Amino acid sequence: MNEASTLIKNLKTDCAHYRGDRPCAPHSRAGKRCQCDEYQRVTRRGVIIKLGAAGDVLRTTPLLRALRPAETGTQILWVTHSPELIPDGTCEAVRPSAAVLARLQSGKWDFCWNLDKDLEACALAAITRADDLKGFTLQNGVPVPVDEAAWHKFATGVDDAYSQANRLSYVEEIFQIVGLPYERQDYWLKAPGKSARARAAELLPGAGWVGLNTGAGHRWPTRLWPESAWTKAAADLRALGLKPVLLGGPEEVELNGRLAQSTGCPWLGVQSLDVFYAMIERCACVVTSVTQAMHLAIGAKVPLVLMNNIFNPHEFELYGRGEVLGPPKPCDCFYQAQCKTGRNCMTEILPDTVVAAVQRATK
Repeated sequence: MNEASTLIKNLKTDCAHYRGDRPCAPHSRAGKRCQCDEYQRVTRRGVIIKLGAAGDVLRTTPLLRALRPAETGTQILWVTHSPELIPDGTCEAVRPSAAVLARLQSGKWDFCWNLDKDLEACALAAITRADDLKGFTLQNGVPVPVDEAAWHKFATGVDDAYSQANRLSYVEEIFQIVGLPYERQDYWLKAPGKSARARAAELLPGAGWVGLNTGAGHRWPTRLWPESAWTKAAADLRALGLKPVLLGGPEEVELNGRLAQSTGCPWLGVQSLDVFYAMIERCACVVTSVTQAMHLAIGAKVPLVLMNNIFNPHEFELYGRGEVLGPPKPCDCFYQAQCKTGRNCMTEILPDTVVAAVQRATK
C-alpha cells in the first residue's frame, strides 16, 4: 500500500479539525498527521443563523456556552453578516454566499436554529437539510415561527402591545426557542488581541476610567441623550475624582470633539473594533444607550449604566452588573426612530441620576 493510500485509510473525516480542502490546524501548527492525539470526534453538526444586527449577534453567543462545542463534540456552522465577532475555536462563522447555500442544501445537519425573523435568514433556514429546525422559516414566502416555542419571540416582533408586556430578556427568549436551559450564560466574544490591549493601555493608562459612549446612530434620534446632559455628567464625574473618557465611532466625531473642548475629557478618536473593545475592558463603568458598546461592555463584564427609552427594559440581560435607567414616565414612542409627541423623553433622564448610578457601579 502506497503512502497516499495509507493516508486515505487513516483519514478521520469525523474529526473537528478536519477541513478537507486544506491541512488541519494540528498539521499546520505541529506537523501532526491523522489519528493524532488532538483527534476530536464530531458527534453532532448544526447550523445557527443569526445574520445581524451586530449587537444581536453578540447577545446570541451565550448559546455557544450552553452548547460547549469542544466538550460535547458539537460542530457548528454560524451564518452571519458579522463573522469577525464570533470567538475563534467555538464554531465556523461564515457570511451567506453561494457556497454557503450549497453547503446548507447538500449537507445533512442535526439541527438548524434560525433566530432572525427577516426574509433572508428565513430563506436560508427553509433550504437547510436539518433533522431539527427551530426558530423561524418561510411559509408562502413570508417569515413564520417553526413551532410553539418560537411564537413568543415572533409575537414581540409583530405586536407592540404584546412586546411591551414581555418580561423575558432577549437571551431568555432565544434559549426558549431552541429548548436549552437558561442558566444566565454569559456572552462569549472574541477577546481583543495583544496589540489591541497594549494600545488600549497606552490610551487609557491606570484605573478609574468611565466610558461615556455618546452616540446611538443618526437613524435613532429618539435614543440620543442631549449634549448638555453629557457635559454636566462628565463634569460631575470628574469632580468625584473619576476619569470620564469619550467613546464613539465615526458618527460621534463632531459631538465628542465639542464635548472634549467643553469638559476637558479625553476623546481619543475612532478606533478599530479590537482596540475599542480593549478600551471598554479597561473601564470601571460604561455609560451608554442601546449600542454595540453596550454589548461589548456586557461581554467584557464591565459594569454598565444603560440609558433606555424606546425599548422594553426587560429585554436586556446585564447579569447583575449595572442598571437600566429610563425616563420617570414610560416613553410614548415604543420602538420608534422619531419622537411622535415632541416630548423627547431622553431629556428626562437627568445627569444626577446617571452619575449616582455610576457611583453605585464603581463602589
